Amino acid sequence: MGVIRFKSSIGVQLTVTLSMVLLLFAVLFAMFTTRHVQQFGDTYADRAVNTLHHRVELNLTERVRQRALHYNHFFEKVARNSALLAEKARDLVFEEGPGGPSACGTLPPLSPLSTGVLAGPSDAPSLMLRLPGGDAHGDFPPSDRHACLLPYLEIFGHTSMPTAASYVIYTSGFSQYYPNTVSREAFAGFTMEGLVKERWFSAATPEENPSLATVWTPVYKDDAMGGVVATASTPVVTRSGEFKGIAGIDLPVSDIFDTLVHEEAGSKDVEGMFWFLVDEGGTPLVFPKRALAMFGVPAPSDGNGMGSLLTSSFSEVRRYAHGVMSLDKGVGHLRLGGRIWIVSHHVLPGIGWVLGSAVPEDALFAGLEKTRAAYGRDTRRMGWEIVMGAVIFTSLALGLFYFVLRERLVRPLRVLERQAQRVSRGDFDGKTVSLSGKDEMARLACSFSSMIDSLKEGRAFQERTTEHLEAMVRSRTREVEEKARELHTVVTELTTIFSNSMVGIMLLKGGRTLWKANDRMAEILGYDTPGEMEGLSMRELHLSEDAFRKYGAHHYDALVHGGRTQIEYRLKRRDGSAVWCSLSGKAVDTHVPPDLNKGVLWVVDDISERKASEQAIRESEERFREMAELLPCIVCEVDLALRVTYVNSLALKAFQIQPEDFETPGIALDPFHPDDRPRVMGRVEITLAGGDVEPAEYRMISRDGEERRVLLHSAPIVKNSAVVGIRASLADVTEYRAMQETLLKQGKLDLIGSFIGGIAHDFNNLLAVMVGRVELASLCLDEESPARKHLATMDEAVQRARDLVEQMITMSSRGERVDATVSIQEVLRRCVKQAGGQGAGVHLDLEPEAPPVAVDGAQMGQAIDAVLKNALEACGGKGTVWVSCAWSDRGQRKLPAPGGAPCVDVTIRDSGCGIAEEHLPHIFDPYYTTKERSSRKGMGFGLAVTHAVVTRHRGTLTVDSRPGEGTTVSISLPVEGTASVRGSET
Repeated sequence: MGVIRFKSSIGVQLTVTLSMVLLLFAVLFAMFTTRHVQQFGDTYADRAVNTLHHRVELNLTERVRQRALHYNHFFEKVARNSALLAEKARDLVFEEGPGGPSACGTLPPLSPLSTGVLAGPSDAPSLMLRLPGGDAHGDFPPSDRHACLLPYLEIFGHTSMPTAASYVIYTSGFSQYYPNTVSREAFAGFTMEGLVKERWFSAATPEENPSLATVWTPVYKDDAMGGVVATASTPVVTRSGEFKGIAGIDLPVSDIFDTLVHEEAGSKDVEGMFWFLVDEGGTPLVFPKRALAMFGVPAPSDGNGMGSLLTSSFSEVRRYAHGVMSLDKGVGHLRLGGRIWIVSHHVLPGIGWVLGSAVPEDALFAGLEKTRAAYGRDTRRMGWEIVMGAVIFTSLALGLFYFVLRERLVRPLRVLERQAQRVSRGDFDGKTVSLSGKDEMARLACSFSSMIDSLKEGRAFQERTTEHLEAMVRSRTREVEEKARELHTVVTELTTIFSNSMVGIMLLKGGRTLWKANDRMAEILGYDTPGEMEGLSMRELHLSEDAFRKYGAHHYDALVHGGRTQIEYRLKRRDGSAVWCSLSGKAVDTHVPPDLNKGVLWVVDDISERKASEQAIRESEERFREMAELLPCIVCEVDLALRVTYVNSLALKAFQIQPEDFETPGIALDPFHPDDRPRVMGRVEITLAGGDVEPAEYRMISRDGEERRVLLHSAPIVKNSAVVGIRASLADVTEYRAMQETLLKQGKLDLIGSFIGGIAHDFNNLLAVMVGRVELASLCLDEESPARKHLATMDEAVQRARDLVEQMITMSSRGERVDATVSIQEVLRRCVKQAGGQGAGVHLDLEPEAPPVAVDGAQMGQAIDAVLKNALEACGGKGTVWVSCAWSDRGQRKLPAPGGAPCVDVTIRDSGCGIAEEHLPHIFDPYYTTKERSSRKGMGFGLAVTHAVVTRHRGTLTVDSRPGEGTTVSISLPVEGTASVRGSET
C-alpha cells in the first residue's frame, strides 16, 4: 500500500493572492465612489442654490412690479382729482351759471402784508392770497364766484390723501390753498412773475402742454410743505380757450413712501434692503441718505436739488441707469461699497417715474451658502461611510472565499487523490509507490501517471485499440449530431426572420423571375399570400416597359460586378397603383463576378408615408418661406454672436445687405442708428436672457444713407431648452410717422383757416361799408372835383382788399357752399378766354366724350385762374400752356375718386421754369411764395385757394414739377349722379 502525505500550501497561496486583489479592488472602488459621490453632492448643491437664487430674484421683481402698479393707480386717481378741480374752477368761477355769484357765499376781506401781498384771515379753512403782478387789479366783491370753489378744494384734497394739499392759482394773482396750515409770511415774497417761472407752473400752461392734460412735476425742495413734493398740475382753460390759471394737488412724497416702508417692515426683509423712487431723469425723489453716497449721487445742499443716477460718480451706476432703466422694468447687479447689490425696478406707466428696491446679494443668499456647505459635509461623510463599508465587505468576502476554497477545491482534490490511489492498486499486485511534491496538484499528477503506467503494462494492445476506436466513433457521432442540430436551428431562425421581417424580402432567379417572397413583400405589393407572387416576372412590377428596361440598365451594373445597389423607386401594386419603395439588392453568389442566375436577394421597404411627409415638409417650408417673403416687414434670425442666419428679401432690398456679410459677428447691429445701438443691445441682452420685452421703435440707416424708423418685435429662439438666437420682425413705420405729422399739421391749418375765415367775414362786412361810403362820397362831389381822383384810388384799393378777403374766405373752412350749376368745360372755356387764349400761348383741349361735371362757377373759376396765372408767370411770356379735360373711366386715373367713382381729369401743363424740389412740400401752404409778396404779384394764396376749392368739390389736386421741364397741375373731379353738389361746412 502506498503512503501519501497531504499539505494545504496551494489553498494558502490562492487565498493570499485573491485577498490582495480583492483588497486593492475595494480600496480603488471606495476612492472612485467617494470622489464621484462628493462631486455629485457639490453639483447638486450648486444647482439647488442657483435655482433658489433665480427664484429669489423673480420674487423680488414681482414684489417691485406689484408695488409699482399700486402706486401708478394711486397717482392716476390723484391726477383725475386735479383735472376735476380744474373743471370745477372753470365752471364755477369763469362760466356763467344759474344762481349768480351770491349763491356761492362771500369771500372774507384780504389784508395787505408788509411786502404788498394781500392775504385772507389766518383762521379760515383755506389760505387766500392776492399776489402782485397779476393781470387784474382792484378788490374782489364779497359775492365773488371764487367762493364757490372753497368746498371743492377741501373735497379733492382729502379724497386724494389725508396729508395732501389742493390749490388754484389764477393769472389774476388770486390764489386759494387748502388746508390753511402754512404761514402767510411764507408767501410774503411771492410774485406772479416769479411764480409762472416755476417748473410745476410753466409745465402745465397751454404753451408747454397743448393737450391740456394733468402734468406731474417733482419739487425737490418745498419750503411750505417740506421735503420732496409731487404736484399734479392741470390748466384752467375756459370753454372759449382762454387760459385762466393752474389747479393742482400737492403730495408729500415722503408720506406716500411711508406706506410702502410700513407695509414692508412686517415682511421678512434681509439686512441692508431699501426701496427708492426716482423721476424719469434719474433724480432721486425718495432715497435713503445712507445709500446716496454709496450710489455716487451727491446729497442736496442749500438751494440745490438732488443729483441724478445718470450723473453718478460710479460708471457702473451710470451704465445701469442708461441701459437697464431705459426699459419698463428690469433687474441689475451692481458692485458698490465692496458688496454686490441686486437692484430691481419698474416704471410707473402713468407718470414715467421709477420705483425700485436694492438688496445686498450676500445678505440675501447667506442661507443658500450655508445650505451649500451642509451638502458638502454630508457628501464627504457619505464618502467615508462608503470606504468603511467597502473594507468591511472585503473582509467578509475574503472569509467566505476561504471557506468556499477549502470546501470546493482542497477536499475534492483529496478525494480524487484517494480514488486514484485505489484504482492504481485495485487490479494489480501490491506495489509501493513513493510520492513527493509540494502541493496537492503535483501529487495528483503523479498518482494518475502511475495509474497509466499500470494500465499500459496490465492491458493488451487490442483492448486499448478497441477502446480508442470506440471513443473516436462516439466523439464523431456527437459532433455530427451537434452540427445537425445547429443547422436546423439556423434554418428555423432564418425562416422565422424571413417570414416575420418588417421589410419585404424577395429572391429572384432565372432572368429576373420572382422565386420566393415573404408576407411583408406580398402586403407591400397588394397580394394576399406570397405564393401568388412565385414565378412572377419583374416586368409586371414596373409601371411601364420603358421603366423596366431603364431600371435593369442603370441598377444591375453594380450587381454584375459583385457590388450592392440601393435606390428609391416606385413599383406597381397588384391593383395597378404605384407605391414608393426603398430597394437594396445583392447577388447570392459570392464569387466575383457573381452568377446572377443563382439568385439576387432584394430587401424592399414601403416608404410611401415618408415620401408624403417629406413632400409635406417641403411644401410647408416653401409656404412659410413665401409668407415671410410676402410680409410687408423685415423678418430675420440672428445667432448669439449677432450673425444673420436668415433674412427675407425685403431687408436685402431695403438696406442693401449682402449675403456674404452675414457671417460677420455683430452685423445685425450695423443697420441701426449709432445712437440707438445701445438700446438695441440692451434689448438683445434681455431677450437672450429669456426676458420679455415690449415692441419699440428704432432708427435704421441703409447703405445709401436713407434713415427709416422701424417697429421691432423680437423673441428668443429656444432649442433643447437653451436660447440659441433671436427671431425678429421690423415693420417700417416711417410713412406712418410722417402721416401723423401731416395730420397734425392739417389740424393746425384747419384751426388757422377757421380763425382766418371768421376774421375775413367780419373784415368783408367792414369793406362793404367802406365801398358804400366811397360811392356816396363820389355822388356828393362835382365831376371836376380833385377829390374824385383820390376816391378812385381808394375804391381800387378797397376792391383789391375785397379780392384778397374772398381768397381767404374760399381757403378757410368757413367758405361758401358749393353751388354746382355750371359745367367744368364751361368754366375752362371762360378762364382760357380771360387768360388771352391762343394769342397768349394758352391752348384748350376738351375731350368730346367727357361728361359735363357740375361745379360752382365762381369758386372753380377762381381756382383755375390762379393756376393759369402761375403757369403764365412761370413761362414769362415765352412758353406755352396746355389745358385739357378728359374722361378717366378707363383705368388710367392716377388718384381714384372717393368711393372709386369715375372722374373727369383737368390738366394744366406749362413749359416754364418749374418748381424746385425743396419748395414742392410747401406749395399748398398759405402765405408761401417764392415771388415778391404784394397784393399785385402774390400773397401765397393761389394754390392754397385752389386746393381748398377742389377739396370742397370732393376732388383731388396733384402737382408734378421738375426744374427746367415745366409744371403739370392735375385736378380729378368725381362724376356724380346729381346735378349739384353741396360742400360740407365746418
